Amino acid sequence: MELAESVLYVRDMDRSVGFYHDVLGLVIDQRSPWWTTFHTGGCTLALHAIADRVPGAGEPNPTFLVDDAPAEQARLVSEGVPVTEIRLPVAGVQVFDAYDPDGNRFSVESRSP
Repeated sequence: MELAESVLYVRDMDRSVGFYHDVLGLVIDQRSPWWTTFHTGGCTLALHAIADRVPGAGEPNPTFLVDDAPAEQARLVSEGVPVTEIRLPVAGVQVFDAYDPDGNRFSVESRSP
């Protein structure tokens, strides 16, 4: 079994697409006013527009793998994205959390060999 898709519920599709495409640099696969998907490697990130979403109510926590977590954290901060401090959960792994415009949490992680 492998994870094929992670869905995030958003209130404003245009704003969210702008964030994931323009700020995070993800490539749009398909787009509509209610459903947009991005290529993210082995798993698709999907945005589903919903007007009455309650932030923090059991959303998934997608994790994006990057080469350099501290550099990506600094870049996101410069874009005005709320981020947490970097933590080191296991040897060689650096990870931090960030939040999209709808308050969805996602993690950014780098791994050293």
